[in-house]
Amino acid sequence: MAIALSGWALSKHTSLRLPHFQSPSRDFSFIEYDLNELDIYKPEENFNHLFSKMEKLIFEGEGKISIVHIGGSHVQGGFLTDRMRQNFSGLSYGLRGERGLVFPYKLAGTNSPSSIKCKWEGSWSGCRNSVSSHQCDWGVSGISAITNDSVASVELYVQNPDSSLYASNKVRLYFQSSGNYGVLLDSTITATKIDYHTDKGYIEYQLDRHYRSVKFHFRRPGNAAGYFAFQGVYFGNDEPGFIYNPIGVNGAGTYSYLRCGFFGEQMKTIKPDLVLFAIGVNDANVPEGDFNASLFEARYDSLVGIIKQSNPHVSFIFITNNDTYYNRKYPNKNAIKVQEVMQSLAEKHNGAVYDLFAIMGGLGSIDDWRDNNLAAKDRIHLTKKGYELQADLMFDAFRKSFGDYLSEPKIEN
Repeated sequence: MAIALSGWALSKHTSLRLPHFQSPSRDFSFIEYDLNELDIYKPEENFNHLFSKMEKLIFEGEGKISIVHIGGSHVQGGFLTDRMRQNFSGLSYGLRGERGLVFPYKLAGTNSPSSIKCKWEGSWSGCRNSVSSHQCDWGVSGISAITNDSVASVELYVQNPDSSLYASNKVRLYFQSSGNYGVLLDSTITATKIDYHTDKGYIEYQLDRHYRSVKFHFRRPGNAAGYFAFQGVYFGNDEPGFIYNPIGVNGAGTYSYLRCGFFGEQMKTIKPDLVLFAIGVNDANVPEGDFNASLFEARYDSLVGIIKQSNPHVSFIFITNNDTYYNRKYPNKNAIKVQEVMQSLAEKHNGAVYDLFAIMGGLGSIDDWRDNNLAAKDRIHLTKKGYELQADLMFDAFRKSFGDYLSEPKIEN
C-alpha cells in the first residue's frame, strides 16, 4: 500500500500527497513558526527505530504504532489529543488502527472529551491521582470511578475522527476490586477467550466479532462490603494503524503518576512506541522560589524508567509548558526552568524536545493567545481553537522529522 507524504523528498518512495492534513497557516505574528521543530538527540538510538516502523506501516500497510500522550487537564479535555489522533490517522489511507486506552470521565463525575460516550447503572464516584486527599490503587489512567453497589454496570463507546464508531474485537478492562466482585460482559456480547490478570489489574477479552460498544456488569455476592474501581478500557482489533492513547487527569503533575501502583504493569499492555510527555504545568504552578527543578527532573527519570520496562526502544518527546500566569497575576517564570529540564531529559534519554513555550512566543505570550481566542481567560488553558492549533503545529514538526528520516540515504542489506 503506497501512502502520501506531502512535500517530503522521499528517497525510495513515490512522492504523493499527504491526505487530510495541511501545514498550519502562519496567521499569528507572535508565534515563532521558525522554531516549530523537534530537537532530537541521537536519533539512531530510538527515533530511527520508531521511524522505521512508521515507514513499514505507512508504505506497506503492516504493523501498529502505539502512541501515549501523558499530561494533566490539557490532555483530559480531549481537544488536543483528539486532533493529534486525527492528524496521525491521516498519515495513511484506509488504516484505522485501534482506539486504544479510554477512560469514561463522566462516570467519575468530571469533564470528558466529546468522542467518549458512556452510560452506567449504580452509584459511582471519582478518585484522582492529582488530589492529595484521595487514596486509591490507581492504574495507568491515573483516575478511577468507584462503586460500592452490589449491582452496577458501565457501557462505553468511542468515536472515530469522522464521528463514526470504532469497532473492536479485543477489549481489555483495567480495574481493582474487593469483596469478590464478578465481572460479566453483557449478554449481547460473546467472548471466545478470556484471560484473567487480576494480580496486574486487568482482564482481556477476545470477542467473536467487531462490536461498536461494550457493556460490563459488576456483581458482588451477598451482603459483604467491597468496592469496584473502574480504571479504563482498551479498545483493540487486528488491524494495522496508529493508536493514540491519551492519559490525562485534571491537576496532575509528575508526582501524581508516581502514586499509581499499577501504572507500570498496565503500561506493559500498551507497549508504547512513542510517548509524548506533557506533564509540568501543575508542577510549576508554585511561587518561583518554590519550584524544585532537580526534584522535577528526578520524578521524570522515574517515569521514564517505568515506561522503558514496557518497551526498551520507546521514543520520548518532552513538551515544554505552555506559557501561563501564576495566580492570574503575572507570567510564571518557572516555565523557563521546566524548559531547561526538558532539554536535559531529552539529552539524557535520547529523546526529543518540542519547545512549546518558545514556539508560542515565550514569557507573557499567553496574553497574545488569549487576545486572539486561542487561550482561556485563566491564562493557563487554551481554547478548542488553541489546542487544535497546538496539535497541528506539533504534528507538523513531527512530520518534518519523519520526512528528514525518509530522505536520508539508507544502506540496503
